[in-house]
Amino acid sequence: MAEEKGTEMTERSRAGVYGAPGPDVADGYDRESVHVEMGDGCRIAVDILHPTSGGERLGGARPTVLHATPYRRSFTITGRGKMVARYAEACRELGLGPGDLVTQYEARPVARDLIHQGYNFVSMDLRGTGASFGAEYQDNWLAGHDIAEIVEWVTAQAWAGPKVGMVGISYEGMVQLAAACFAPPGLVCIAPQYPGHYSCLMDGGVALTSFVRTWETMHRGQSANEPAMPVDGPDGERLRDEAEAERSPGRYDWIGHFLDADPAAVTEMTTWDPYMAVRERSDVGLGEVQADVFSTHQLLNESGVAIYLSTGWWDLTFPGRIIDLYNRLTGPKKLLLGPWNHGQGGDPELLRWFDHWLRDEPNGVMGEPPVLFAATEPSGTVTWKSAPAFPLPEAPHRAFHLADDGVLAPTPTSDTSHVTYAVDPGVSLGPLTRHSFYVDDLYINTIDLDARAERCLSFTTAALETDIEITGWPALELELSTTSDCGAVLVTLEHLTAQGDSAQLTEGFLNLAHRQLGHDPTGHSGPITHSSLKHDLLPVTPGQAMAVNIELYPVSAILRAGDRLRITIAGADADNMTVPDTGADASLAVTLGGEHASRLMLPIVNPHMAPTTTVMPGAFVGEHAKFAYRRPQDPPRT
Repeated sequence: MAEEKGTEMTERSRAGVYGAPGPDVADGYDRESVHVEMGDGCRIAVDILHPTSGGERLGGARPTVLHATPYRRSFTITGRGKMVARYAEACRELGLGPGDLVTQYEARPVARDLIHQGYNFVSMDLRGTGASFGAEYQDNWLAGHDIAEIVEWVTAQAWAGPKVGMVGISYEGMVQLAAACFAPPGLVCIAPQYPGHYSCLMDGGVALTSFVRTWETMHRGQSANEPAMPVDGPDGERLRDEAEAERSPGRYDWIGHFLDADPAAVTEMTTWDPYMAVRERSDVGLGEVQADVFSTHQLLNESGVAIYLSTGWWDLTFPGRIIDLYNRLTGPKKLLLGPWNHGQGGDPELLRWFDHWLRDEPNGVMGEPPVLFAATEPSGTVTWKSAPAFPLPEAPHRAFHLADDGVLAPTPTSDTSHVTYAVDPGVSLGPLTRHSFYVDDLYINTIDLDARAERCLSFTTAALETDIEITGWPALELELSTTSDCGAVLVTLEHLTAQGDSAQLTEGFLNLAHRQLGHDPTGHSGPITHSSLKHDLLPVTPGQAMAVNIELYPVSAILRAGDRLRITIAGADADNMTVPDTGADASLAVTLGGEHASRLMLPIVNPHMAPTTTVMPGAFVGEHAKFAYRRPQDPPRT
């Protein structure tokens, strides 16, 4: 009998697939909205979505999932605002329009699923946003302290049980990590989906202006056109207006300074000194901590909070940082690496996660290998695999050498030569890249990569003789010189199919002044680390050869026999990044062959090494089978 139950559990609860242990007990919710006063007197707006059946609240103390957001816990559609594409799609599917209320139940299917299974879903506006009071919200440690107070408030309510979990995407994921560092009683598990990291603003010494521009449009538009709902009661609207009046009038000034920055200033503007600095935070009960929550893993490990990290291979700049954070954790943990862009998929795993930790449901989620990843193909075909760790030991780096005539060769040449590229400042990956798509589309939109390659410097392999799998961090090791005293290199790795299609696999970029290699004291699992601190900036001398090593964002991709790989090198991405101004007629000279030969290093799974992975058939099927890039079969943009 036990064997039959185990078989049933496997069929309904496996990676990316979950059938709840019982039927839905609720068919809706009853919204209650209140202010909760923090220890310093600041009032935080909180929605409690109580599960209901037939319009009546379900009785008893129930497990609670908490969500903390700077993007409104709830609002009314006015028709003037522009929602993030995935939330707009969720509302369209429910037939919502102007005048309708949007809570987390309407905006995100995972909240709806949890409520239907009898969970309370609590959503709070972070301090300084929505209907909460406060001047600013960008202090992650203060946000974490507020959330910890809300957790304790929740567990003291008659409708709540003693266990609380957390869910949320992007910034909402990052503040979950901050909250867990305070180890509030009752916080048992968190599920940071695509948790935010400061590298989305600047990475490799370049300013990611398209992300910032898109984010500003979204955030300003929310409060101006579709503001957060007031709390309940006759004074709700007045209190919301008073909360808004507390906002710092200069809270968006940094965006203007960032977007309007002189390219000559970008090298110092994009250093990481402010994020790596250690500051004393006794005001929230901590000692000395960095502003970067990802680097404060000791507090997470001491908390005992179980952590399920989710990301996608094309999740802004985040996947590598999230992998590194996972590897620093020593408590109960899981890692999901999907075929997704920012915020796109992974919900079935969260339902399993919360049922296990908040309801003690023996659904096997912690009995599987802790890492689940998607090996992808340009068509959107995915092979799901599990692994005990990441990166994979069976995927060592294999060298491909940049050679004359645009060849990417498996062996180097002994003779040294150089190829020159006249930098084209107008080259772009388009307006809807991994950094900027998320308001206007559900998908990253690929431009004509072949036409772009004609304006860049590119190297292509011969047709592959066998199938290969690339899983991990690619890296490009260049020796180059420039005619300018500054510059940047932007690299894309592209999959050229035997059928003649081109797909972008991943990318990387580096300001030449940021080329100093460094050591990450918190640990980095990829092949290259740059300091990006002011004291490590290096001069760029015209005509002088430099070693320029660029790590590309991690990816897992399957290429078939007959396919080819192309590496494309540019000096700009006009629609997406601010790079140093090289002036007119700047060029790069890349060394080919010889002692300092430039080469591409690819983490290719070696079929002759013992595999650590297991194929997981049937994961994330049906409505959950999503893919980061727009394909011909996807519905048109609305």
